[in-house]
Amino acid sequence: MPIRVRAVPAAAVVLLAAAGCGGGGSSSSGTTPPPPPANLQSAPGVAALTAYLQAPHQNTLTATDSAGNSYVVQLTTTPNPGTTTFNGVANASSEVDALSLSKNGVPVTSSSVTSYYVLSPYQPLGTAATSGSGTVGIDSAPGTIPATLTVGSSGPISTVTVYHDATLATVDAHETVTYTVTANNTKTLILCVNSNTTDVTAQGTADGLAVHSEADCYTDDAAGSVVLDHIVLTISGVTLTFK
Repeated sequence: MPIRVRAVPAAAVVLLAAAGCGGGGSSSSGTTPPPPPANLQSAPGVAALTAYLQAPHQNTLTATDSAGNSYVVQLTTTPNPGTTTFNGVANASSEVDALSLSKNGVPVTSSSVTSYYVLSPYQPLGTAATSGSGTVGIDSAPGTIPATLTVGSSGPISTVTVYHDATLATVDAHETVTYTVTANNTKTLILCVNSNTTDVTAQGTADGLAVHSEADCYTDDAAGSVVLDHIVLTISGVTLTFK
C-alpha cells in the first residue's frame, strides 16, 4: 500500500524542502447527560492490510504550505498478477506505485516504484524505482503488524537500506519503518505507517534523497476496511499534511 510505499518521491521531497469540546450543563431535573459514545479501540490488523494490498487504489491529496503554495499529489497503486523473486525471496507479491506532484497547478515531478512483499502474513521485502538511477531499498529486518490493532499500540515494521542501484554496491541512505495506532472516532481508528530516512550519503543526495520523515495514515474500521486518510511529510523542520 502506501503501507510500505514511500508515497512522496525523492524529487518531491527536495522540492517541498524549499517550500474544542463544549461542556455539558445540568438539566432542570438534575440528571447528568450520558457520556458520548466511545471511540473505536481495536480493529483487524494484518488481515485488513493483506486485503488492501491485493486491490488497486487511486487517491488525490492536497496540501498548502505557509507561503500559500498549493500542492496536489495523485497516487495510483496497481497490484501485479502472480508472484516473482526479489532479493532471493521466492513467491514475492508486488505492486506498482505511481505518483505525480503538481505545485500551483503546474506539474513538478512524477515517479514509479515497485514494492515487493510476502503475503500471509505480510512482510515487506523492498522497493525498486524505475526512474533516476533506479534506487533499490532492501528490508534487512522485515516485520509485520499484529492480527489486531489496538489504540495506543506501536511497533517496528522494517529496517531498510537504500542503494544507488540494483548492484547494491553504493549505499544512499537508511530508513526505519514503524506503525502507530491512535483513536479517531466511534467507527474507525487511525493506523499510521511512519518512515524515517537518515544517513543520506553524498550519492544519496545526488540521487535526490534527503533526510526526512513521512507518515502514511489510514482509517481502519471494525470490519477491516482500510482507506488512505492523509500523509504527513516533515523535512528541514517544515511539515506538510496532504489530505
